[in-house]
Amino acid sequence: MLINTLNNTIEILNSLIETTKTDIANIREAKHELVFQNTNKKEKLALEFSRLKSEIDKILVTRNKPLEEIFTKEEEALFNTFREKLFEFNTLHRHFSKLALSVANFYNTLMNKIKNTELITYNDSFKNSNLRIKG
Repeated sequence: MLINTLNNTIEILNSLIETTKTDIANIREAKHELVFQNTNKKEKLALEFSRLKSEIDKILVTRNKPLEEIFTKEEEALFNTFREKLFEFNTLHRHFSKLALSVANFYNTLMNKIKNTELITYNDSFKNSNLRIKG
């Protein structure tokens, strides 16, 4: 049962890794709409990963053996693959997050500059007009 759960978890991590790589490439090419389209897919994969990880935890707790006896050789190899994939995804996701934050900051700064420019232009043109407001 643990072998099946580990294999499913590794598949989920592989999907998350590939989707994140695609998102990074799309951010670099300014295809932000494609990044947004992957959000639901990644959320579903993350929920499934969380469920499978909890299942792995339950299986290991019920074995109630010393640490060196918990895994068979095949399970240990799969668990090591699981950890490597998890580390790879974590590294990619951190990189993706930095890129996404940089893009968001760029757009926020751009929007603030546009708003300030529009406000200054409107106020300056109003000051230069002959219209007066009486209160």
